[in-house]
Amino acid sequence: MKAMLLGTGSPPPDPERRGPSTLLSHGDERFLVDAGSGVGVQLVQAGVRPYDWPRIFITHHHSDHVIDLGHLLITRWIVGQNAPLEIWGPAGTRRQLDKLLDYLHWDIEVRRSHMIGRTPPTVTVTEIEEGHVMEAGGVTVSAFLVEHDPVKPAFGYRFDGGGRRVVLSGDTRPCENLMRWSRDVDCLIHECCEMTKTSWYPDCGWPTLEEKIRDLSSYHTQPDDLGRVAVGARVGKLAVTHLMPGSEPHELEKATRKHYPGPLVIGTDLLEV
Repeated sequence: MKAMLLGTGSPPPDPERRGPSTLLSHGDERFLVDAGSGVGVQLVQAGVRPYDWPRIFITHHHSDHVIDLGHLLITRWIVGQNAPLEIWGPAGTRRQLDKLLDYLHWDIEVRRSHMIGRTPPTVTVTEIEEGHVMEAGGVTVSAFLVEHDPVKPAFGYRFDGGGRRVVLSGDTRPCENLMRWSRDVDCLIHECCEMTKTSWYPDCGWPTLEEKIRDLSSYHTQPDDLGRVAVGARVGKLAVTHLMPGSEPHELEKATRKHYPGPLVIGTDLLEV
């Protein structure tokens, strides 16, 4: 089983990083976790043509994790794929996809006017709870709750297959449930949305930069905590993703190494971990 970081960025635009998305594969089976900005281009660069874009697993409904769902759905259909797009996600995913299809309806019908006997694109949505999600191609997919308040529910995913175990944290502050599900896995792909690198403008919703940093840090994992999480879970390798534009890889590595001596990767787009 392989894991590729398609997009390692966060909400602020970063020319070096696309939005959050990760591709898991085992043989011919592929699993896409989240659909951040630019995910379609990244899939093509990873060698996956639009006709074969895979089933999708959504961690939570923050816009940076789902913003390109529409692009995946419509482009896959435009190139000729009529099979339903399979999507798993938290409560609310079905409503989100219904609204997305409604938004795309005009475009779909205009395109169908040039086609012969073509039905509109369809999706199959499975709203998940913690535990076993599905199996395909020798891979078992499980979901577990993480702490990303006030976003509830928010999930991480675990993939077991081919003798390998990989966990994706989703967006979360350090939490015991994530460490429990990550215990002794081969690779933990964990977020680090470093809020000391955020920007601030008047009327942005926080009266001061310090209050914005304190608030947003309360539901993301900061650099000093990365190593503690990896050690607590006894992971074989830690890969860091969901980075802010101002984050410096060498600084993240230094902070993580305070607590974690094991194999460490500071993620970059299209890196196989």
